[in-house]
Amino acid sequence: MNDRPYIICLMMTSVDGKILGEKWGDSPEMMILKNKFEEIHNQVGINAWIVGRTTMEKDFTDFAKPILKKGNDKIDRSDFVAASNSQSFAIALDGKGKLGWESAEMEGDHVITILTEGVEDAYLAHLRDIGVSYIFAGVAEIHLKTALKKLRHLFGIEKLMLEGGARINGSFLNEELIDELYQLLLPIADGTIGTSTLFEIDDSIKKKGATLLKLENVKQIEDDVLWLTYKFKY
Repeated sequence: MNDRPYIICLMMTSVDGKILGEKWGDSPEMMILKNKFEEIHNQVGINAWIVGRTTMEKDFTDFAKPILKKGNDKIDRSDFVAASNSQSFAIALDGKGKLGWESAEMEGDHVITILTEGVEDAYLAHLRDIGVSYIFAGVAEIHLKTALKKLRHLFGIEKLMLEGGARINGSFLNEELIDELYQLLLPIADGTIGTSTLFEIDDSIKKKGATLLKLENVKQIEDDVLWLTYKFKY
């Protein structure tokens, strides 16, 4: 058994590498382009996807506040597998426990949240009550390699789709944990200054210079979108 899942990063970008689609408008033509992401996600058919907290609360949990269940004894910091028979997974990196979960399913996928040991007992008690699985991957900061190893061994996840945002993508890149990139290059010029790009890594933690990739395939799909497939050359 491999130590971690095979990881494919799927992202859609403008021609200038920007990823935040809410700034692109909502014209009918633009909405058709934005929907390409879900179309390709479904076409690829990987049954586990992972995003950072910011992306999860913006696109999926609608900024819901964390729910705390008071009056509980201390909960030990062991991993909690709530649905061992699940076949599909929605996974969030949420070290501080800031996501407000109201259900153990996200769009039909079982929710797994990746935490650090500093989260409150009352937060864990709520997750256990509603059946959200959680794993610990560090004391104060998430260690991605630990998290991925647990996803592989506890849930049997062999392939994982990484879907942003920019800093989470950058963290995986910085640790050389991405195997392939599926970039949907949309016929859009963003042009805004300060908008997130596909990968972002703080200078203070960046381990090396630019990463080389190998172009595996270029496919033009409908509406002038290019699907670029790269493998990473670490």
